[in-house]
Amino acid sequence: MEEPNIPDWLTADFLKSCLESNEQNKEGVVINSYNAKSAVPPGNNYGSNILQVKIVYQKLFDSAEYSLSLIIKAPLVVGAFVEQFGDVLNEAYLREPKYYNEFITESYKLMKHDIVPRHYKSPNPLCVVLEDLKRSGYVMVDRQKLLDFDHCQLYIKASAKLHALTIAVHKTHPDIIESLVKENPITTEKTEQVFKHLMRNLFMCMATYLEDKEEYKEFEDFFRDISEGETFFNIYQGVEKTKSRLTAVIQNDPWCTNMMFKYNSSGDVLGVKLFDFQNLKFATPLRELVTFVWTSANPEVREKKLHELYQIYWDSLNCTFKQLGCPERISIEELKEEILFLSPLVIVTVCALAPFCLADEAVNISDFLNANNPDVPIKESHNYRLYQGTTFNKYFPQIMNQIAKEGIFEHIKQKMKHLSTT
Repeated sequence: MEEPNIPDWLTADFLKSCLESNEQNKEGVVINSYNAKSAVPPGNNYGSNILQVKIVYQKLFDSAEYSLSLIIKAPLVVGAFVEQFGDVLNEAYLREPKYYNEFITESYKLMKHDIVPRHYKSPNPLCVVLEDLKRSGYVMVDRQKLLDFDHCQLYIKASAKLHALTIAVHKTHPDIIESLVKENPITTEKTEQVFKHLMRNLFMCMATYLEDKEEYKEFEDFFRDISEGETFFNIYQGVEKTKSRLTAVIQNDPWCTNMMFKYNSSGDVLGVKLFDFQNLKFATPLRELVTFVWTSANPEVREKKLHELYQIYWDSLNCTFKQLGCPERISIEELKEEILFLSPLVIVTVCALAPFCLADEAVNISDFLNANNPDVPIKESHNYRLYQGTTFNKYFPQIMNQIAKEGIFEHIKQKMKHLSTT
């Protein structure tokens, strides 16, 4: 674990304010001692300074001592990533506390649930304070091993419930939802420009990775084709702008390190908690399902259980709508049709997010986002190293066969062919 970067504002007074936001401590507390350290290893988080803080405190008019462990998500303040994308990060930091304090609080009024960790109100508006799930027996899985079916279905059910809740809250409190997903046109344009340059580089990395694998020649050609011109990006933007049957607030970053699981004494997985809501988006909830499947589900799940997961999501979403008294429903046929429509997102996910999530070591995020120098040969580029990792090569290039089996390559080829003839 790396040395912690403890912010100056993390003081006894800060912690006192957090604890007193809890109903059980509203009479007041005294902080006797506290100790902070890094909460996650390098490579498991890139957008925040995540700390574990162990606290010993007393309640007023109570001589007993109590202990508590909190997770504090503090904003990054130094580094090339902050220098280049500080405005984007600042929006994310402001968004996440509102998600817990406003949306989650409102969702509890509609339905009893424990999908997310308990949260405390932070006096710092850029900081999130949560219960330490490890104290309740929750464990973060090894991101390089991916998730089996039992883990996947727990996530799918929890995610579907959150999606339905955002749709329900949007009806009664549209201001809460709209404030969570409001976009700044300047930072949006900046992000889109970086995205296009980055994806051209990553498509070429994938093509180069496949070039000495004869049985994958067709896929190599596909990635070279989409790295050139604007056709693929126009298709992708078309998907982004198309209004879907359902629109929900999605986490938009559902990889293995943004959830923790609980197990019984036999090692069977029993429950899941979701966290990290900085990167929120107002979009079809199926976008999150697709991203999760292609970043976090293991090969056996994708090969043999993929459509069973789709069925579980469909059932969980519609059941939650029914519990909430919402008229919205989606048929399994509509769900699968929309998932195929999201094929360009799958290509982006397996070329960008999956290599990033499977990296053997922590990635330099600034170098990753800026690795688009045309003067540097692809095999010498920063991002091509991700395609050479031991973990990456456990799952690639076989994942291409699974993508082909789902009709994703063919769907995009037909779209590109149609655009080229119109």
